[in-house]
Amino acid sequence: MPVALRRAGWTLLALLGAYWIAGNLFLNTSFGPAAINRKPDRFTMQWSHGVTWWPGSAMLWNVELHGHVRRVAWTARTKRGHGHLALWPLLQRELRLTSIDAIEVSGEVRRADEDKLPPPPRPDAWALRFDRIVAHGLREVDLGPLRLSADGEARFGFYKQLRGGALEIYRSEARLTELDLAWGEQALLQGGRAEATFALPRHRPDEAIGLAKLMLAEASLDLDTALPALAVDLDADGRIAGRFDAASESGTLKTRLAWHRGALVPGGTLAAQLPLRASRAGSHAANTLTIGLAVGEEAIAFDVNLPRDAQDPRSLQAHLRLDGTGFALPPDAAALARRLHGEIALDWPFESLAWLGPWLTRVPWLQLDGAGTIQAQLAIREGRVRPGSTVSVPAVAVAATVAGHRFAGRAHADGRVVERDGEAVAEVGLAIERFDVAAADAPDRPLVQGRDLRIDLTAPDGLDGVRAAQAQLRFEQAEVPDLRAFNVYLPDADLRLLGGRSLLSGDLALDAAGEIATGRVRVEGRDGRVRLGRLSFAGDFDLDGRLTRADLAAGRFDLDGSTLRLDRVQVLDSGRSAGERWWARIGVTRGHVVAGRPLSLHSQASIEMQDIGLLLTLFAQRSDYPRWVLGLADKGRLRATGQMQVKGDSIVFDHVEAANDRFDVKARMRIADARAYGDLLLRWGVLALGIELRDEERDLHLIGAKDWYAERPPLLPAR
Repeated sequence: MPVALRRAGWTLLALLGAYWIAGNLFLNTSFGPAAINRKPDRFTMQWSHGVTWWPGSAMLWNVELHGHVRRVAWTARTKRGHGHLALWPLLQRELRLTSIDAIEVSGEVRRADEDKLPPPPRPDAWALRFDRIVAHGLREVDLGPLRLSADGEARFGFYKQLRGGALEIYRSEARLTELDLAWGEQALLQGGRAEATFALPRHRPDEAIGLAKLMLAEASLDLDTALPALAVDLDADGRIAGRFDAASESGTLKTRLAWHRGALVPGGTLAAQLPLRASRAGSHAANTLTIGLAVGEEAIAFDVNLPRDAQDPRSLQAHLRLDGTGFALPPDAAALARRLHGEIALDWPFESLAWLGPWLTRVPWLQLDGAGTIQAQLAIREGRVRPGSTVSVPAVAVAATVAGHRFAGRAHADGRVVERDGEAVAEVGLAIERFDVAAADAPDRPLVQGRDLRIDLTAPDGLDGVRAAQAQLRFEQAEVPDLRAFNVYLPDADLRLLGGRSLLSGDLALDAAGEIATGRVRVEGRDGRVRLGRLSFAGDFDLDGRLTRADLAAGRFDLDGSTLRLDRVQVLDSGRSAGERWWARIGVTRGHVVAGRPLSLHSQASIEMQDIGLLLTLFAQRSDYPRWVLGLADKGRLRATGQMQVKGDSIVFDHVEAANDRFDVKARMRIADARAYGDLLLRWGVLALGIELRDEERDLHLIGAKDWYAERPPLLPAR
């Protein structure tokens, strides 16, 4: 052998020996991990030991990798990995691994708390190219609460330029057997077989972000697996609790779907059969839910069927069509809904219907809760519920909050969509057989108890229209157990309800926020007892309140047209009357009330009274009046006008002017802190009497009474 050739051989062996020593020292000492893990917050790689026999080739055992990209943190593990590195591309700042083979691979992906933003892009950054990564014996992957385990092989490859450069995922594929998928401890798929492919063309990060990357991707899934049965337990009230039961008879899931750059490929199918097992009070029922999906040339058909069973009446049928096969990512729910058509029939009990109130009516003031059954026949066109659709809930707990008060009871609810003037209109009716009304902040203390409350809602159908639903709330002659409960709405200490029987009726038009737009409230009181200042009265009353909203922000309502009838009214202070009983009729010509606790009120009214006697009792004892005044007390019906103000801690009457064909009266009074102050002028022909009231003190004016009254300051401005 020539000397030169022999020397070259020894030189090559020396170089290989040097590489073997250096390479294995690199892999089996701290130098290797230290060189690779330069940015441990973004990427780390650890292994127990390794070996390299020639340049570009290495084998590692017990490898564990950790990475953090944006809000995704991932981990991969393999029992043994073997790879080949192309050396020549290193001169072009490209790390190229022509092949990697990994044995018994597992991993996990989770959402990280910290968002690791990518570094600024740089055109001369290094590139990573992994032509072929093969995982032999894929074992387990955790995706948050999801856990996937399988046996099989996955092939993967990608190109990525660092510093914000382009990314490409080469055509990758997986063939898996013994596929299991679980959510926590709950099995979802069992013993399945799957074949999947995925490819993502080269693109820059600014060209597609997040889910939008899938709009560039091509993928396919061929899956055949078993599904656990769904076991449903029902209690005596029809409430349900469901769970997947892997020990029972299993169902099946078969799917062959393909995705091409933003659309499902025609010809794809999905078919699932899910056994249902229901038990209730010792009885058992079995059924099977079937789900089917078929991708056509121009639409996707979706079918769900749960037939009615003799032992279990619940059922579900849905036949839906989604126009087109493409999807925007991230998905646009409103745009998808506009592509949806079909029919849904449902008869199903729910443990709680709390979710149904916002869906059924889209009004925040109405809540449905408790167990109940939904019976629905829905026609869907362009994502909207169309005319002919109906929804019925035979029994459900209802709570409606109106004007600071909570109406609650059990209702029968019916909804339907009808066509009106060429437009689809949703109508929802709730009939409540027995109901309570309480202040919203004290729902356990009913103020009113009644029967036959009706709430009717009308709105354009569709999500936006139903949010603008208008409502009508009606009830008749509900009982008020204790009138004293309403004292919180009256001026403190000046006007008190002391007792009596009362019936309340209402007919209120509400807007979508549950605020009163217009309405009518009627109160029928019998044997009522009231204290005004230091005087106590008894009698019957009928209030017919007409409400028209004037200022929503201030809670102000106009009262024009409201009336108050007083009958059999007597003063309970024997010194004020001789046992007389009076009647009066009061009509509000102009007025308003501001809701609150206490409320405030201002009104101008026309008044008709039996005689002057009731007015006289407010100012003095019978013994304080001259005999001629008492002689006028029963001299004929009296017509009057006046103003009234209830505000803060006082009640004020002013500009009260009454007359008949025999005499006329003017009066004003202010009641505050249970004390009365006021002026009274009574004229009969040439006779006149003025009374100035200062709590329990009175000054009589018999001479110049008219001039005296004219000089007294008014309590309210004239209107």
